[in-house]
Amino acid sequence: MKAIAKFELKIGKLSLPLSAFKCVDNTSSITAKEVTKINGKIYKVQRKPFVVLETGEEKDIDSTQILKSYEKDDGTSALFTKDEQSQLLKKGSSREWTALAVIDQDKFSELDFQKDGIVAMVELDKKKELINKKNLKFFSMLKAGLGDKAIISQVLYKNTEFPVCLSNFGDKLLVRFLHYRDEIRKIEGQPLPKLNEKEMEQAKAFITQYYKKDFDLSKFENKTEEAVRKLIESRGTEIKETKVEELITAEENPFI
Repeated sequence: MKAIAKFELKIGKLSLPLSAFKCVDNTSSITAKEVTKINGKIYKVQRKPFVVLETGEEKDIDSTQILKSYEKDDGTSALFTKDEQSQLLKKGSSREWTALAVIDQDKFSELDFQKDGIVAMVELDKKKELINKKNLKFFSMLKAGLGDKAIISQVLYKNTEFPVCLSNFGDKLLVRFLHYRDEIRKIEGQPLPKLNEKEMEQAKAFITQYYKKDFDLSKFENKTEEAVRKLIESRGTEIKETKVEELITAEENPFI
């Protein structure tokens, strides 16, 4: 399996060369290409849109002529109009999220969760005060009963079906999208040597000296956009050879 990144992890005087591997496959491997059919021949759609014919001639086409081309198992293509393609995929988002089970959160590993997460709370209607109070009470009772457990459902969200996990998060519910288990890769690690008691003590002492109980995660700032904006603002209408390092410092430069 090919590494997607290689780096050195440095902690104090310790420097370890490491390789990183992709842990999860894409949710769907079915992708479509935009094509059109002219005189019985299939051409890839370029952006205006236009196609390049066999003669090399560029021919403009109307957006209504664009088809979706899917590769079949035997290597041939299946063509669909836009209307037909909409029938292949489920559309929209589920209006009802049915609980399939309540389970312990220790059933999950860190790799189970996708990056995106949203929070959920009771939707209030300004004209229905009594219903609002009732729903807030039920929501509070649901959270109290849920405790440190999680609700599992499977929903359609933005045209894609996901398993989801809903758990307590302050006065709200945290909704996390889950990977399907067969998307999570099995990456075999190297067998590690067994440590003796002295080595275990040394290892714990080494990490303890860098442990910061009150480390503030809010100190991290995303400076990429700021650095790129600085580069944009410093550039005039004339093109001239300029090194990025001359415009932003090495500390700010997101490309180093």
